[in-house]
Amino acid sequence: MTFKKLITAHFHLAVFVSIGFGIAAFNEPDLVLMDEEGLFGPLRNNLLFAVGYLLLGQIGLWWTRYQNGGYFEALLMGYTFLATAFGAKIYADVNGMPVSPAFVMALYYFAFAHFLYYFLARPKEADSDPTVG
Repeated sequence: MTFKKLITAHFHLAVFVSIGFGIAAFNEPDLVLMDEEGLFGPLRNNLLFAVGYLLLGQIGLWWTRYQNGGYFEALLMGYTFLATAFGAKIYADVNGMPVSPAFVMALYYFAFAHFLYYFLARPKEADSDPTVG
């Protein structure tokens, strides 16, 4: 298996794991915010909305673009995961909320997988042809 195929397989695995994590977060919100007392209801819901947007974006991009390449879209989604990880950490610090470290690390991992796919699995002709990816 070539390096690019390995990166591509890793990327698609990360996409499916992110979709699974998003679905699991709605079934078990403690994956996102450790809130045993129920003190952070509306604030927790804001984070779950962010997870919902990421989930819908991943499903939509996988269905329409990732199956046929979609390198630029992967880059944008990687930046979105990275921004959400930074934003969740800042949001938690400002509001004094115990955001799950696993949630933030998962967002960093998904961003990293998307960046690897864009920078290492993209074909060389995509650099010179703006219609590719």
